[in-house]
Amino acid sequence: MSRKDPRREAEEYLEQHNIRGLFKHLSTKLLFAKPEDPKMFLVDELRKVYDCQKDNQPIPSMFEDKDLVAMYGMFDVTGSGKISHQQVAQAMRNLGIDDYEAPSAEKVDLATFKAIAREELDKIALRMPAIAE
Repeated sequence: MSRKDPRREAEEYLEQHNIRGLFKHLSTKLLFAKPEDPKMFLVDELRKVYDCQKDNQPIPSMFEDKDLVAMYGMFDVTGSGKISHQQVAQAMRNLGIDDYEAPSAEKVDLATFKAIAREELDKIALRMPAIAE
């Protein structure tokens, strides 16, 4: 008779349901927002995650356009309207994207920066397994 290793079963369960990713997402959102009522905030966030999961969509990034504009402004210190790809790469690391590689040496304007950031954030967005019906 073969018994399953409980630790392995637990690991498989965590992996199958992306529990670590979910907890990381919830704790990051909670610490970023610091709401007055953390329990209600978590309930609302879980509802959002569930709705995205039902629609088979990634959970949206916590970074809004205003955050991306602010990030861009931190690198465009001269106000030229252009930043280097090295600066874009550093901005991506600041957003939690460690594997971004600059595709060219051209300077990047704000619209291009936001498009790059959205694309890269989508790659690392939380995705939950489909809901079994």
